[in-house]
Amino acid sequence: MDKRIIADGALTDDVMYSKDGKILTPIAPKNITEAKLVDEMMSKYPNLDYLICLLLIQATPEELDNLTKNPPKRQLNTSTIIKQDFFLDDEQKENTNNLVIT
Repeated sequence: MDKRIIADGALTDDVMYSKDGKILTPIAPKNITEAKLVDEMMSKYPNLDYLICLLLIQATPEELDNLTKNPPKRQLNTSTIIKQDFFLDDEQKENTNNLVIT
């Protein structure tokens, strides 16, 4: 049974798993110094979010160098069509490649 589903009498599992089935640990500052550096970086660069600042602070010089020299290629945004409670005509299906339903 999927433990993310809430059901009466079901066991709850607050652990997150990767695709390989390994337990994922939360990303958090290792000490107070890192937490203060994250706050300073967020106030200095308001367009960065908390996780990006924390990852930049915790990255090794080799990881930062690799990231600046070999940035990941930009991927096009993809969308998923949720087909629930409605059906599209065959004529309309051709124009739904980039449809986003929120």
